[in-house]
Amino acid sequence: MPDKNFLDNPIKYIIFDMDGVLIDSEPVSVKAGKTALSEIGIFVEDTAFVPYIGTGEKNFIIGPCTLHGKEDCIDAGIKRFYELFGEYVNSEFKVFESVHRLLDELKKRSLKLAIASSSAAEKLAQSLAAANISKDLFDVIISGDDVTEKKPSPEIYMTAISRLGANPHNCLVVEDAISGVCAAKSALCRCFAVTTSFTKEQLIDAGADFLGSDIIEVLDIL
Repeated sequence: MPDKNFLDNPIKYIIFDMDGVLIDSEPVSVKAGKTALSEIGIFVEDTAFVPYIGTGEKNFIIGPCTLHGKEDCIDAGIKRFYELFGEYVNSEFKVFESVHRLLDELKKRSLKLAIASSSAAEKLAQSLAAANISKDLFDVIISGDDVTEKKPSPEIYMTAISRLGANPHNCLVVEDAISGVCAAKSALCRCFAVTTSFTKEQLIDAGADFLGSDIIEVLDIL
């Protein structure tokens, strides 16, 4: 028997995080972060960035600089990060295999689509272009520049819901990060979490309603 929540509140809107969901950009961000930090004398392992996944790429610089007492290097480090990301994105960047197929199918079903990414608007635009994902597919696009509080605050999802003119109970958020799942649930949305960045157990603990190893599995719950 279908879940009563689905019968009473069918999914009409799908709100996507971007990094780790539509595009496999985390390795590119990590490389840009490590290089930018190394140029100011901070040397870290890839795992140093895990706490900042989903919270906005500026934290890839802010966090380590703060930990190493180099707050005065933050602005220059962030600027260098974006320069490096722009250099790397077209050559070292990957799109998840089923993304284009999923987006095409969702549009055929007349669902309203949005992106709500903690990434800065410039990085968001660079990433979508590199992935050959048209901005025209989305009814609303929210970047980290559009909000004052980053995930796990629900502000970015609440902003997307408002601009869509949607009821949160009719929204499905697609996330990969613990902070994003927490933000989606705080915004009263259902959340599909793909296991590209964190384990099933971590995402369940964060409150994910559905789990999948591939974004195409979103179709299974519609």
